[in-house]
Amino acid sequence: MRPFNIFVLSAIFSLLAGCAKTQQEKEISAGPSSDLKLAEESSGDVDKDVVATQFIGSVVGFNGTVRSGGGQNPSPAGNILYNLPLYKSSATENDWWDNLVEEFAYSGQDFLAANCRGYSPNVPTVDHGDPRKLVNLVQAMDRRGVANKFKLAIFDDCPSSWAANRNVDNGQGYQPTSPKFDCGNTVNYKYIWDLNIKTAFQNIPDAKRFKYNGRPVVFFWSVTTNWADNYGNGNLKKILQYIRAQFQATFSQNPYLVIDKSWIDRDPTVNDPAVTDAVHNWFTMANPHTLYTFNGVKVGSGVPGFRVVQGATNMFIDANHGQRFITTLNGTKGAGAVLTLLEGFTDVSENAAIFRNKDVTYYDYPNQRINIVRGYSNDPFPTTLKVEAEGCDFYSDVTPGNSGGTFRDGDIDVVKTGDVLGGWHVTAAQANEWMEWREIPFRAGNSKFQLRYSSNQAATIRFNVDGIDLPIVNLPVSGSGVYTTVDAGTKSITTNSAHTVRLKIMSGSLAINYFNLVNF
Repeated sequence: MRPFNIFVLSAIFSLLAGCAKTQQEKEISAGPSSDLKLAEESSGDVDKDVVATQFIGSVVGFNGTVRSGGGQNPSPAGNILYNLPLYKSSATENDWWDNLVEEFAYSGQDFLAANCRGYSPNVPTVDHGDPRKLVNLVQAMDRRGVANKFKLAIFDDCPSSWAANRNVDNGQGYQPTSPKFDCGNTVNYKYIWDLNIKTAFQNIPDAKRFKYNGRPVVFFWSVTTNWADNYGNGNLKKILQYIRAQFQATFSQNPYLVIDKSWIDRDPTVNDPAVTDAVHNWFTMANPHTLYTFNGVKVGSGVPGFRVVQGATNMFIDANHGQRFITTLNGTKGAGAVLTLLEGFTDVSENAAIFRNKDVTYYDYPNQRINIVRGYSNDPFPTTLKVEAEGCDFYSDVTPGNSGGTFRDGDIDVVKTGDVLGGWHVTAAQANEWMEWREIPFRAGNSKFQLRYSSNQAATIRFNVDGIDLPIVNLPVSGSGVYTTVDAGTKSITTNSAHTVRLKIMSGSLAINYFNLVNF
């Protein structure tokens, strides 16, 4: 079946991040998996005894609209955006990056595929996946203490990074079709390499690059007749060879290039292990997940749900309260995919986001998608899990509104924290208030709660697991703005399993940053 591209619907669709296309799904037998070890030995990282042979990650958009809180970006007017982020963006851009890396680390994924769309020297106001901004991502990983939790790949969103960026840079507007991108014109290669891939990896230190078999990974999206021209006659092969040669010359590394199946359809000469390292087949409305094997490497792609509905446009994959996501992950990583690439951690405009969000129509609670993907990670039941207070799924607060006015809406009081590693905390938590988290993963055996708090008066709290109270814990005065960590109860679980945790404030008033759930 000829690939269907969303650009034919409307010019405004041309900039949608990683949108679906209706390619025929291909199922091919599994090949050998990598012996790459992702395990980290620091507290809370993947267990040092776990040698990962399958890896899971998701596309992460970071354009200006996404960073400012979701928005249309540029989903057509009238398309309802159900999964707006729980996090409420602030005027300080570092806050957005800080929250992004915390949530991504909490999801347990191996790699973040930054949705890079290049930059325009002649139109510097374009902010639609500028690879120069990845320095902010790297800094946030260090600032929030999650540098060893996941690695960074890039996703080259070709219609935007090649065609639209070339056109805007030449004064023809940020659109991919007039003119189409001439794949045989080597002058155009600067939009692929110099202004996108090269710049992205210049801003990703080697230690933070996601590597498969020791090689930095680059994913590419589709090549279609809607935005590309002169792609046959070996021209796509020349592009891949150019990227590989430039990468080796610039970084002294051989990149691992994962192309979309449409590349093979457009230029059969890329159907060669000497040119292409692996192939993904993306997803479609008919096939929300796909599995494709090339050169013995099985790559999965999929989506937790999808909804772009406006007028005659009806692109819909029912998230079905997480069941679609479970089916997707069963059909990708669960079916032996060595690499699984998901759409898309921040994809609000297509109702495909994975991060904590406000959707109560297609999902049940803010952390549901994060919890689902963690269950398919290489460390689904970590020995140490850090759980942020402000990211709770449910809560009860005795005062109306958010007195801190930051992080999220609702009747929960949140402020920026002065504690180490930054972030936010719930402030002025007092008697008869509580916070609750669903499906927290407990390892079999004994686990203890370690509470990080600050208080200028004595307080008492207790944890509750699945409706059963643990003993009340006395919290001594730490001093205003001074944080301390205390053991706050233990729980014994017979098997690895997920449970509801509630933190109750019994007396006093305190600031709560997070708790660690530690298996011992």
